[in-house]
Amino acid sequence: MPKLSPIQKLGRIQEAIEQLERGEEVEAKKNKALLDEKHLKALDDAWAKQQALRKKHKPPKTEEEARRIDWKTQREVRIEIYKQAAATGGANIVDDLKKEQKDTEIRAARVYLEGRFDAKDGTNKDSAGKRALVRAGLRVPAPIVTERDKEIRKLERQILEQAEGSLSDEARDHLEWLKEGKKKIKKAKKG
Repeated sequence: MPKLSPIQKLGRIQEAIEQLERGEEVEAKKNKALLDEKHLKALDDAWAKQQALRKKHKPPKTEEEARRIDWKTQREVRIEIYKQAAATGGANIVDDLKKEQKDTEIRAARVYLEGRFDAKDGTNKDSAGKRALVRAGLRVPAPIVTERDKEIRKLERQILEQAEGSLSDEARDHLEWLKEGKKKIKKAKKG
């Protein structure tokens, strides 16, 4: 089983807390997968403390008496330690996200370059790199549209509108007929 990322671990810890609070069983082997060494030791220490309490006192009959002697069930001990682990993991989430993003970008660059350099002669090397990204299950970066690109597209639209405005009636009808044909072809491809 692959190692969980810190973000995945945090999500799984939250799920385990919710399950325990609902009264469902959470397997004890999840402790090792979800908790780090510090929290595993804290869990063992807390349960050892409860075991010592059980040797000294009889089980309490009321909630008040249980609170007074700090009596907890194993489920309550696990919930407490899981909440501590979630708080610790949540504090480092931004750093973990940045690290995960950096690792993903490095992997994507490696996959793209391998695909690009392994492309056969006569094929578009950029397309080969992008296909390699898709095969690896990574996102193909979207082209960046700058302010200059937006201005150029705006000017192109204005020039086209001026050119269409200066067309004769017959040429305008012909242009509309061509546009309708393109729309029908697009619909046929989609449908």
